[in-house]
Amino acid sequence: MKPIFTFFFVFIIGFQVCQAQEVTKKHYRIAITVDGLEDSVAYLGYYRGDKRYVLDTTAIENGKLVFEDDKDIKAGVYFLYSKSYTMDFLVDRSLDFSLKTKKETTYPDLTVENSQDNEQFRDFQLVMIAHQQKMQALTSALDSTSTATDTLRVREEMATLNKTNTEKRDSLLNTFGDTYMSQILIMMGKSPELKIDSDSPTLEQKKAQYNYYKEHFFDGLDFSSEGLIRAPNFYGKVKEYIDRVTFQNPDSIIASVDFVLNKCKDNPELFRFWMGTFFQEYQNAKIMGMDKVFVHLSDNYYLNGKIEWADSTLLAELSKEMTFLRDNQIGLKAPQMYLSDTLGRATSLYDIKSDYLVLFFYDPDCGHCKKKTPVLYDLYKKMDGDFDVAAITVNTEIQKWKDFIKKFDLNWINLGDPNYRSNFRVQYNVRSTPQVYILNKDKEIIAKKLDVEQIETFINDRKRMDKLTQ
Repeated sequence: MKPIFTFFFVFIIGFQVCQAQEVTKKHYRIAITVDGLEDSVAYLGYYRGDKRYVLDTTAIENGKLVFEDDKDIKAGVYFLYSKSYTMDFLVDRSLDFSLKTKKETTYPDLTVENSQDNEQFRDFQLVMIAHQQKMQALTSALDSTSTATDTLRVREEMATLNKTNTEKRDSLLNTFGDTYMSQILIMMGKSPELKIDSDSPTLEQKKAQYNYYKEHFFDGLDFSSEGLIRAPNFYGKVKEYIDRVTFQNPDSIIASVDFVLNKCKDNPELFRFWMGTFFQEYQNAKIMGMDKVFVHLSDNYYLNGKIEWADSTLLAELSKEMTFLRDNQIGLKAPQMYLSDTLGRATSLYDIKSDYLVLFFYDPDCGHCKKKTPVLYDLYKKMDGDFDVAAITVNTEIQKWKDFIKKFDLNWINLGDPNYRSNFRVQYNVRSTPQVYILNKDKEIIAKKLDVEQIETFINDRKRMDKLTQ
């Protein structure tokens, strides 16, 4: 049977040292016999987040092997891995235990000595294997049905089977008590929902349902548990909470990220893992505006002295980076700019009146700017009146600026800052060109870092949305 835990992973051969915690030496001895296993080398590994790591290696003789050492070993889901075989098992209360099974079957023939945790794990696997087999049979039956009546019948049987499987898992949970295996079962269960006695719930009732579901999403999970990070389905549980349960806007995600980190505060290894995961993900966010999460993590955790492993070099670089990111987040009022036109007449950003204003930062020497400027200008003429453009050169050579305007015949708002009166290069993070920002009539940033080709769709969608909210 294929293992119950299936997910994308990177298999890394190497020994991992957690720098956030002191290493505690724990002698472990795990003896495993797999009848029919003919490989010569076996690895002992563990799950951590969405990846797998190797902790130990040993020889296999006639299907028998022993992992034994004084190196650190922590609670979690571990695995035996060889060239032709993989088996998951638990390490928690007992660090000296034996497992015996057959290569072809694993869990149905698994016998356990001195490990109640692995007895529970085996019982769970047997329930899931039986469910898989029955569901596969129903799936085959569904593929071969020829009438709507037969299709409906099979789907009803699938629904009944899923309900029965859930009941069996709940029964195991009650039997297992307060154990590591129970935490795994809790993660597999559906989070509680607020029950409303209505076939047509109101909008307020739907909001109440959603809020209740979100608030109770992690009910029953012990975030102080050492083994939580080494449970494969825990990573998916948290990612579901952030990516699917949480509304996908920066402020909502910030609140959810803070919620998860706060729950991890008494578990240093778990806190470090999720802080690092969130920090990396939102540092390289691919969705517009999500860099606000990165700014929040930097300012409120790293630069606020809450991250003990951050060294002075990292903090210095991060502090510098924040000067380029803090002031240009979506939803903030755009930083004021004091600029001038080609005749040297002074103006400022806030003097420009427009329902939708595109800020186009460019450099006359930039090859990409030479390609994108005429594209934007054609769109500006096509959507006459839908938005204005303030084209702002980052170059201080006035003649190059004028030649660029003349070359492309740019009859829009042309501005520059030849005397460095403004700090817009930092405040708008103009470290490369071209750069596009879009402001509303209140000079609030509503979009940034768009490609020129995305402006038309964004403006049209924004106008429709603004009309609906008026």
